[in-house]
Amino acid sequence: MSKHQPKPVTLNQAFEAARALPEAAQQLVAHETMEQIEDLAAPQPSPERIAIIKERLSNPLVEMPREELVAILRLYNPAL
Repeated sequence: MSKHQPKPVTLNQAFEAARALPEAAQQLVAHETMEQIEDLAAPQPSPERIAIIKERLSNPLVEMPREELVAILRLYNPAL
């Protein structure tokens, strides 16, 4: 398998190529493109929020007795 850089392509070039495809293929390209746009446009957490997340992830896990955990969960679901 060769490792080469893909040729740079503009958005206009990609859409021109997609417009030359049959209608069904164009719909697939449009769907996939919109999914990519939605993924890329998702809101990013602020630097402050990222710092909070990193700090929380760096803390060691806390162990608790099963009975205490069940008591906490019953606050939200008394059927437990």
